[in-house]
Amino acid sequence: MKENEYNETFDMSLERQHQDTMKLIKQYQLIGEQICKMPATPSRVLEVELRHLAELVDLQQVRINELESEVRRLEMLATRV
Repeated sequence: MKENEYNETFDMSLERQHQDTMKLIKQYQLIGEQICKMPATPSRVLEVELRHLAELVDLQQVRINELESEVRRLEMLATRV
């Protein structure tokens, strides 16, 4: 690879990194704008919502554990055959 080809490749790589960084910055700006537009919510409501979400996460974790157990059981059956 010649030096100018290397420089072009390097420049393209830097440009790609720059574009990715700019996309991330734009995404964070949009998220920040959405957060600023959110109505003020009483802390009690947020606590209830967080408890509910925590319960949902717990239920999903239980389901994941059940599915992992089922996968192990099926793997054991498959290896016996």
